[in-house]
Amino acid sequence: MGYFLCRLFTVAVLIGAVANFGAVFGSSPAFNSNERRESVVGGWRVPNAAAHYDKAEYLLELGYTYLNELNLIYDPVGGNATVISMEEMEARTLKALNLIGGSLRLDPANASGWAYLALAQGRSNDIDAMRASLERSWHLAPNNVQLAPLRLQLVMQIYQTGLHEPDRVAALSDQEIASARRDGIVLNAQSPDDLESLMPYDDALRTLLGDL
Repeated sequence: MGYFLCRLFTVAVLIGAVANFGAVFGSSPAFNSNERRESVVGGWRVPNAAAHYDKAEYLLELGYTYLNELNLIYDPVGGNATVISMEEMEARTLKALNLIGGSLRLDPANASGWAYLALAQGRSNDIDAMRASLERSWHLAPNNVQLAPLRLQLVMQIYQTGLHEPDRVAALSDQEIASARRDGIVLNAQSPDDLESLMPYDDALRTLLGDL
């Protein structure tokens, strides 16, 4: 009886493993064309080949490319780039918001995804949503040297917008300032050149971060 139950359990585990593999296989852009989306430069592929096997990462990378290439459009024949219209810029920002949001629904614990979402929300001037996404990124990865430069830039966007539109945008909270300072400390310790590149022309950022 024990032997039979052991064999039955083994078969059940194998069936479960095959089912899980099928689910992953079916949702992977590398194998399922229905999961593919158009890239900002045409086609469906992203630079990171491994992302083609992970739908959440694939959507995140696609969304980021729409932000990174926000101001340019490419000639598929000549390969030349020209500046796009304001309407196209807004359309790309909306595309980035949808793609990154889709990624975070699959992987809500991705700190990079929340930082990129905050960037897209800032581009669409949705400062309240941007602040909430930035807070999620800080909560998930408070000492991330790769995300620190982007998050500091987003903090300065909040600060500058608040100066010009105080009725719409509240001043930075003590928690936001503390989180920004932590990013500054991490960046100063691990990548001081990157921190210095953010600060030479930004006295407000120097004042915010204080003596690190």
